[in-house]
Amino acid sequence: MRSCSDVHNLLLEEGISHEILHLPALSTTAQRAAELLGVDTAEVVKSLVFYVDDAPTLVLVPGDVVADEDRLRAALGCRHVRLARAQEVLALTGYRRGAVPPCSLATPLPVVADPRVFEPPVVYCGGGTTTTMLKVRSADLRGLLAPRLEDIAASAGEGPTRTWVAVPKSVRQPTPKP
Repeated sequence: MRSCSDVHNLLLEEGISHEILHLPALSTTAQRAAELLGVDTAEVVKSLVFYVDDAPTLVLVPGDVVADEDRLRAALGCRHVRLARAQEVLALTGYRRGAVPPCSLATPLPVVADPRVFEPPVVYCGGGTTTTMLKVRSADLRGLLAPRLEDIAASAGEGPTRTWVAVPKSVRQPTPKP
């Protein structure tokens, strides 16, 4: 299994200024991370693994919104989208769900990001463990990842047919359309 050291080493090799922050408590959700860091939830980036027509893809959305399957499907022109199971996330990335960083994955994955991820000057991402976070300038993260930018996030009450939040160690349940 990979750790925050892998994230740190990759960013050092790439010459990207960053910090690995050690949290005082366990954090597996964007909301909890924001509380522990004392930052706005929109500054926290969720790194989620979806299967897009059977191809694993890293999906990045701000912590104050949810990944929307319908928007993802429409943006990528695919037929099937599903959130990866916990064991799939670990096998593909080398990290446990809730700790997945946006870089230094065990398997290189295509990256799709909602543009709002890069609006704050500094963002906080999974750091490789549930007690670490990566602090990095959003412009540097965007340059490193070169993601495909698509409007793929929705507010929790916006009304998509399925949305997902990052809640590790539990079965993902779709949020029904109101």
